[in-house]
Amino acid sequence: MAWLLERLYNECAPIYDTVAMRISHGHWFVWGQSVIPYVQVPVLELGCGSGHLQATFAFQGIPAYGLDRSARMLRSARRRSDRLLQATSQAIPCQNAAFRSVVAVFPTPYISDPTTLNEISRVLRDDGTLIIVLSAGNHDVRSHPLWQSLTGAGWELNTPDCIVGNTRLHLLIGTRHATVV
Repeated sequence: MAWLLERLYNECAPIYDTVAMRISHGHWFVWGQSVIPYVQVPVLELGCGSGHLQATFAFQGIPAYGLDRSARMLRSARRRSDRLLQATSQAIPCQNAAFRSVVAVFPTPYISDPTTLNEISRVLRDDGTLIIVLSAGNHDVRSHPLWQSLTGAGWELNTPDCIVGNTRLHLLIGTRHATVV
């Protein structure tokens, strides 16, 4: 799976949007917008891909930055935003406590990496939130490995009901416990 994702985000980046739309039956970008009611500004989007959510943030006047490690994905995203960073989630090139929200839409396994979780904690303000669109469909999110990783790392999670079209989305809204550094 990692090999396939690597190809999709790099060599196949020009067809990423087409693949995402086909997989989601045309809903991919609308599903990503489900984070909007939960964001507090400023926002950092991890894995911003081709920049559709960044374009929505800009259109709505929401100060946001997008981060992606793939130069090819960022090439597409630059048509939609100029607030982009090429980096990994394990080394976010931002100051401590720079954001009130960190967002990830259908993230790959990088999101469970303890180094990523430490970096998210570092760049979030004390009152900040982590907002993840985890999956679509009928799933038990409490049994998902990410739920275990986040709660194990000291995050308090809630999963608001979210239906977009006829599809149930699984959002994780996380805040850090006061004792987590």
